Amino acid sequence: MSDLMMRRHGLEAFLATAGDADTEDSAVHVSVRSDLGHINLRGNPADKRFIAAVEEVIGQPLPVVPNTLTVGSHHVFWLGPDEWLIMTAADDVAELASRLNKATAGLHAAVNDVSGGQVALSLKGHNTRELLAKGCTLDLHASVFSAGCCAQSGLAKANILLACLDDSQTFVIVVRRSFSDYLCRWLRRSSQASGIAFREV
Repeated sequence: MSDLMMRRHGLEAFLATAGDADTEDSAVHVSVRSDLGHINLRGNPADKRFIAAVEEVIGQPLPVVPNTLTVGSHHVFWLGPDEWLIMTAADDVAELASRLNKATAGLHAAVNDVSGGQVALSLKGHNTRELLAKGCTLDLHASVFSAGCCAQSGLAKANILLACLDDSQTFVIVVRRSFSDYLCRWLRRSSQASGIAFREV
Protein backbone atom coordinates (compact mmCIF):
# COMPACT_ATOMS: atom_id res chain seq x y z
CA MET A 1 0.00 0.00 0.00
CA SER A 2 1.55 3.29 -1.01
CA ASP A 3 1.89 6.25 1.36
CA LEU A 4 -0.26 8.25 -1.04
CA MET A 5 -3.09 5.73 -0.82
CA MET A 6 -2.79 5.65 2.97
CA ARG A 7 -3.09 9.43 3.16
CA ARG A 8 -5.99 9.40 0.76
CA HIS A 9 -7.97 7.13 3.06
CA GLY A 10 -6.90 8.94 6.19
CA LEU A 11 -5.94 5.82 8.12
CA GLU A 12 -2.52 6.99 9.24
CA ALA A 13 -3.80 10.37 10.38
CA PHE A 14 -6.77 8.76 12.08
CA LEU A 15 -4.76 6.15 13.94
CA ALA A 16 -2.22 8.76 15.00
CA THR A 17 -4.93 10.46 17.07
CA ALA A 18 -6.46 7.26 18.40
CA GLY A 19 -4.65 6.85 21.72
CA ASP A 20 -7.16 8.61 23.93
CA ALA A 21 -7.65 6.23 26.84
CA ASP A 22 -5.02 5.97 29.53
CA THR A 23 -5.27 2.36 30.72
CA GLU A 24 -2.54 0.44 28.94
CA ASP A 25 -3.68 -2.90 30.34
CA SER A 26 -6.98 -2.58 28.51
CA ALA A 27 -5.47 -1.29 25.27
CA VAL A 28 -6.11 -2.76 21.85
CA HIS A 29 -3.09 -2.03 19.68
CA VAL A 30 -3.97 -1.42 16.04
CA SER A 31 -1.71 -1.12 13.03
CA VAL A 32 -2.21 -0.93 9.28
CA ARG A 33 -0.15 -3.68 7.64
CA SER A 34 1.03 -1.65 4.68
CA ASP A 35 4.04 -3.96 4.51
CA LEU A 36 1.89 -6.83 3.25
CA GLY A 37 0.53 -7.60 -0.20
CA HIS A 38 -2.41 -9.85 -1.05
CA ILE A 39 -2.75 -12.63 -3.63
CA ASN A 40 -6.04 -14.39 -4.36
CA LEU A 41 -5.56 -18.02 -5.38
CA ARG A 42 -8.19 -20.29 -6.94
CA GLY A 43 -7.76 -23.97 -7.69
CA ASN A 44 -8.97 -27.52 -7.20
CA PRO A 45 -7.82 -28.92 -3.83
CA ALA A 46 -8.64 -32.43 -5.03
CA ASP A 47 -5.97 -32.09 -7.70
CA LYS A 48 -2.73 -33.31 -6.15
CA ARG A 49 -0.76 -31.59 -8.92
CA PHE A 50 -2.25 -28.23 -7.94
CA ILE A 51 -1.53 -28.72 -4.24
CA ALA A 52 2.03 -29.88 -4.90
CA ALA A 53 2.75 -27.02 -7.31
CA VAL A 54 1.47 -24.34 -4.94
CA GLU A 55 3.16 -25.75 -1.85
CA GLU A 56 6.48 -25.99 -3.66
CA VAL A 57 6.27 -22.27 -4.47
CA ILE A 58 5.04 -20.99 -1.11
CA GLY A 59 7.13 -23.41 0.96
CA GLN A 60 4.35 -24.28 3.41
CA PRO A 61 1.10 -26.25 3.52
CA LEU A 62 -1.95 -24.90 1.72
CA PRO A 63 -4.81 -25.03 4.25
CA VAL A 64 -7.58 -27.33 3.04
CA VAL A 65 -9.55 -27.56 6.30
CA PRO A 66 -12.32 -24.92 6.27
CA ASN A 67 -11.66 -21.71 8.21
CA THR A 68 -8.02 -22.40 8.95
CA LEU A 69 -4.74 -20.74 8.04
CA THR A 70 -1.09 -21.62 7.84
CA VAL A 71 1.80 -19.37 8.82
CA GLY A 72 5.31 -19.64 7.45
CA SER A 73 7.03 -17.32 5.02
CA HIS A 74 3.50 -16.19 4.18
CA HIS A 75 0.08 -16.11 5.82
CA VAL A 76 -2.27 -18.35 3.83
CA PHE A 77 -6.00 -18.20 4.63
CA TRP A 78 -8.72 -20.63 3.55
CA LEU A 79 -11.54 -18.59 1.97
CA GLY A 80 -13.64 -21.36 0.42
CA PRO A 81 -13.46 -24.88 -1.02
CA ASP A 82 -11.37 -23.65 -3.96
CA GLU A 83 -10.10 -20.25 -2.84
CA TRP A 84 -7.28 -18.90 -0.65
CA LEU A 85 -5.75 -15.57 0.30
CA ILE A 86 -1.97 -15.36 0.49
CA MET A 87 -0.48 -12.42 2.39
CA THR A 88 3.20 -11.84 1.86
CA ALA A 89 5.72 -9.02 1.90
CA ALA A 90 4.47 -6.25 -0.38
CA ASP A 91 7.76 -6.11 -2.25
CA ASP A 92 7.51 -9.83 -3.07
CA VAL A 93 3.93 -9.96 -4.37
CA ALA A 94 4.68 -9.59 -8.07
CA GLU A 95 7.40 -12.25 -8.04
CA LEU A 96 5.33 -14.69 -5.97
CA ALA A 97 2.27 -14.24 -8.20
CA SER A 98 4.42 -14.83 -11.28
CA ARG A 99 5.90 -18.02 -9.80
CA LEU A 100 2.45 -19.30 -8.85
CA ASN A 101 1.12 -18.59 -12.33
CA LYS A 102 4.00 -20.52 -13.91
CA ALA A 103 3.71 -23.41 -11.45
CA THR A 104 -0.02 -23.85 -12.06
CA ALA A 105 0.03 -23.31 -15.82
CA GLY A 106 -2.21 -25.84 -17.53
CA LEU A 107 -4.10 -26.61 -14.33
CA HIS A 108 -7.52 -25.41 -13.20
CA ALA A 109 -6.16 -22.40 -11.30
CA ALA A 110 -6.15 -18.60 -11.15
CA VAL A 111 -3.74 -16.21 -9.44
CA ASN A 112 -4.51 -12.51 -8.94
CA ASP A 113 -2.78 -9.68 -7.10
CA VAL A 114 -5.60 -8.04 -5.11
CA SER A 115 -3.41 -5.79 -2.95
CA GLY A 116 -4.92 -2.61 -4.37
CA GLY A 117 -8.43 -3.45 -3.22
CA GLN A 118 -7.79 -4.61 0.34
CA VAL A 119 -6.33 -3.40 3.61
CA ALA A 120 -5.04 -5.57 6.44
CA LEU A 121 -5.34 -4.35 10.02
CA SER A 122 -3.51 -5.98 12.91
CA LEU A 123 -5.17 -5.89 16.34
CA LYS A 124 -3.56 -7.12 19.53
CA GLY A 125 -4.42 -6.83 23.20
CA HIS A 126 -6.23 -8.35 26.15
CA ASN A 127 -9.59 -6.85 25.16
CA THR A 128 -9.43 -7.44 21.41
CA ARG A 129 -12.03 -10.21 21.47
CA GLU A 130 -14.38 -8.06 23.52
CA LEU A 131 -14.04 -5.17 21.08
CA LEU A 132 -14.57 -7.31 17.99
CA ALA A 133 -17.56 -9.07 19.53
CA LYS A 134 -19.44 -5.76 19.65
CA GLY A 135 -19.90 -5.79 15.90
CA CYS A 136 -19.21 -9.35 14.76
CA THR A 137 -21.65 -12.27 14.77
CA LEU A 138 -18.93 -14.92 15.03
CA ASP A 139 -18.44 -16.76 18.31
CA LEU A 140 -15.09 -15.31 19.29
CA HIS A 141 -14.59 -17.19 22.53
CA ALA A 142 -11.03 -18.48 22.74
CA SER A 143 -12.26 -22.08 22.95
CA VAL A 144 -14.01 -21.68 19.58
CA PHE A 145 -12.06 -19.09 17.60
CA SER A 146 -8.50 -19.90 18.55
CA ALA A 147 -5.06 -19.52 17.01
CA GLY A 148 -5.07 -20.77 13.43
CA CYS A 149 -8.75 -19.98 12.81
CA CYS A 150 -10.09 -17.62 10.18
CA ALA A 151 -13.55 -16.81 8.84
CA GLN A 152 -15.30 -14.41 6.52
CA SER A 153 -17.98 -12.48 8.34
CA GLY A 154 -19.34 -9.00 8.96
CA LEU A 155 -17.97 -6.42 11.36
CA ALA A 156 -20.06 -3.30 11.86
CA LYS A 157 -21.75 -3.89 8.48
CA ALA A 158 -18.42 -4.26 6.67
CA ASN A 159 -17.50 -7.57 5.04
CA ILE A 160 -14.22 -8.82 6.46
CA LEU A 161 -11.87 -11.75 6.77
CA LEU A 162 -10.98 -12.21 10.45
CA ALA A 163 -8.11 -14.40 11.60
CA CYS A 164 -6.59 -15.26 14.97
CA LEU A 165 -2.86 -15.64 14.55
CA ASP A 166 -1.70 -16.71 17.99
CA ASP A 167 -2.67 -17.29 21.61
CA SER A 168 -1.57 -13.79 22.63
CA GLN A 169 -4.74 -12.47 20.99
CA THR A 170 -3.23 -11.17 17.79
CA PHE A 171 -5.89 -10.80 15.11
CA VAL A 172 -5.84 -9.71 11.48
CA ILE A 173 -8.77 -8.07 9.73
CA VAL A 174 -8.78 -7.93 5.93
CA VAL A 175 -11.31 -5.43 4.61
CA ARG A 176 -12.04 -3.66 1.34
CA ARG A 177 -9.97 -0.52 1.06
CA SER A 178 -13.10 1.62 0.60
CA PHE A 179 -14.41 0.43 4.00
CA SER A 180 -11.14 0.67 5.91
CA ASP A 181 -11.51 4.23 7.19
CA TYR A 182 -15.10 3.58 8.29
CA LEU A 183 -14.06 0.40 10.09
CA CYS A 184 -11.22 2.10 11.97
CA ARG A 185 -13.59 4.83 13.10
CA TRP A 186 -16.08 2.21 14.29
CA LEU A 187 -13.34 0.42 16.24
CA ARG A 188 -12.35 3.66 17.92
CA ARG A 189 -15.92 4.64 18.84
CA SER A 190 -16.67 1.18 20.18
CA SER A 191 -13.48 1.08 22.23
CA GLN A 192 -14.23 4.48 23.77
CA ALA A 193 -17.75 3.40 24.67
CA SER A 194 -16.33 0.38 26.50
CA GLY A 195 -13.41 2.11 28.18
CA ILE A 196 -10.91 0.24 26.03
CA ALA A 197 -7.81 2.14 24.98
CA PHE A 198 -7.13 2.33 21.25
CA ARG A 199 -3.43 2.51 20.40
CA GLU A 200 -1.57 2.95 17.15
CA VAL A 201 1.45 0.69 16.80
